Amino acid sequence: MPPDLWNVEEAPEGVVVNWFYEEGAEVPAGAALVEVAVEKVPYEIEAPAAGRLHVEAPVDTPVRPGDLLGTIEAGDA
Repeated sequence: MPPDLWNVEEAPEGVVVNWFYEEGAEVPAGAALVEVAVEKVPYEIEAPAAGRLHVEAPVDTPVRPGDLLGTIEAGDA
């Protein structure tokens, strides 16, 4: 998760709300990938690259800036 997504002093953690793709799906670079709520405000995080998605933080998982939400294995998406 991008470490600069929110101000840690004001809201030290968020929650994974939704994955727009399922585990193992091929995702295109730049696609909305996951939604994280911080203080009830949703933020969409885009896929930094194309490939096969591997989810590390399922829905309802508390997360902090810098946490690993998932990985993308290089592919042809």
